[in-house]
Amino acid sequence: MKRYYVVALLLLCSSIVSAQAEKNIYSFDFSKLKPIVQVFGTAKYDVSNDKSDYTIGRAHLGFQYQFNEQWSAKLVVDRGRPTHLENMMIIDENGDELQIVPSYKEGSYYTMFLKFASLKWQVNDNFSLEGGAILQNHYITQEKFWGFRYVAQTFQDMYWHISSTDLGFMARYKLNDVISFDAAITNGEGSRVNQDEYGKVKYAAGLDVNVSKSVKGRLYYYNKQSGFEGAETEQMYSFFLGLKPSTKYQIGTEVNYMENLKNVDNARSYGVSLYGKYSMSKQSKLFVRYDKLMNEGTSSGLQIPLDGNAIIAGIEYSPLKNIHLSLNYQGWIADEVSSENKDQILLSMEFKL
Repeated sequence: MKRYYVVALLLLCSSIVSAQAEKNIYSFDFSKLKPIVQVFGTAKYDVSNDKSDYTIGRAHLGFQYQFNEQWSAKLVVDRGRPTHLENMMIIDENGDELQIVPSYKEGSYYTMFLKFASLKWQVNDNFSLEGGAILQNHYITQEKFWGFRYVAQTFQDMYWHISSTDLGFMARYKLNDVISFDAAITNGEGSRVNQDEYGKVKYAAGLDVNVSKSVKGRLYYYNKQSGFEGAETEQMYSFFLGLKPSTKYQIGTEVNYMENLKNVDNARSYGVSLYGKYSMSKQSKLFVRYDKLMNEGTSSGLQIPLDGNAIIAGIEYSPLKNIHLSLNYQGWIADEVSSENKDQILLSMEFKL
């Protein structure tokens, strides 16, 4: 029996010494480590096709580490189909090149892949630089104001499938409490794709105007060149205005315009999104949203919906601060009589740390 006590004591001492050695070597402070967990789940019934399913729309797992007041790092993985094929070029029997635009993903729906891996330098209170696989800022302002990302994506994400993350650099500058700027240079392909062989990049810039706690606006522009020589440059213009007349309700609107969508000449897509929410209590909210999408010079190969209208409405209940449940309706009314309409009932959930 004494022998067992001695062995146990030796193991305990060994682990303590090992832990101290690790701390001395790496100077790792767990108090500076912040876990990142965010999961979306959806149970859906498609009334139009009498079909139901359940999906996990997001599973962010990672951490943020604060080295000191100026330097921090972030590492996050997500679930998805990591093999992404897009903007392919084929050569016919005559040797002529033909660009085909369809974009699709292959592989398991729940393969974990690296989504964010960035290092941030907070130069001072007003200026910061970030590099790596970074969060882009084209629709994050709208997404935060909308507040129901686990229910539905915002306009740019839903219809144009613009990646929320990309490889590159971003600078942010806060002029004062009212005006702030951000600018980014990224590869334009998303964080799962290396830079194209021609080295074409995406330039982006945004302006935030926070007149007060009740009024905020944003202007945004990006210029995305194609990895294929001779293809057109994709350009997007975006305007957002959010109003919070009281703590009970808020309304927002965004106008988005895309020129040369997917780098296709004269393929234009644009539209408006209106949304609002009403807080019945600290735990319950009502929300409603209307989208109008219009296209010119586009085709089915671009894999975006035809002209139409989206209606989203529902109720949210939050039993705890970081748990959100929503019963909602999502419908699509096509402008063309021959196109299919959609009616869906969803039970959406989110939990995060």
